Amino acid sequence: MRIFAALILTVIISTACSSLKLSPAEFSWPIESVMKIDKDGFVKEDRYSFSFNTKALFIEEMQDSMAYQGKDLRIIRNQDGYYFITSKAFKNVYIFQPAEASLELKEKVLVSENGLNNPFLNQRNPYIELVDGDYKVYLTSEGIYGGAK
Repeated sequence: MRIFAALILTVIISTACSSLKLSPAEFSWPIESVMKIDKDGFVKEDRYSFSFNTKALFIEEMQDSMAYQGKDLRIIRNQDGYYFITSKAFKNVYIFQPAEASLELKEKVLVSENGLNNPFLNQRNPYIELVDGDYKVYLTSEGIYGGAK
């Protein structure tokens, strides 16, 4: 009887300690969000309950913490939950992963030596498509997939 009680107690404890995993999960946003940056450097997307401060991004990209003023960011999220972020005049697409109360840079992908003119992002599962005029490239969370098209 003691062995049976110990076995039941072990099963209960191990079940209570196991992590819960809900899968498969789809995190992608169907279309990009174009977000105006406010006077304090923040963007906010009410549809997805999403906001963050952009100043560090503009310091990284343009070496100017005030360069965000009057700008928009192009943001889309892929099926794995990574955020792809760029803007007009950016040379890079930044790929972020969610972290505790922050976004953490996973990859910085050079896409234009001279800066983008009029970029937009599309969901093309399993890729994110970046289009800027005639320039088109497919991105994954690791960087460019297959080069320019």
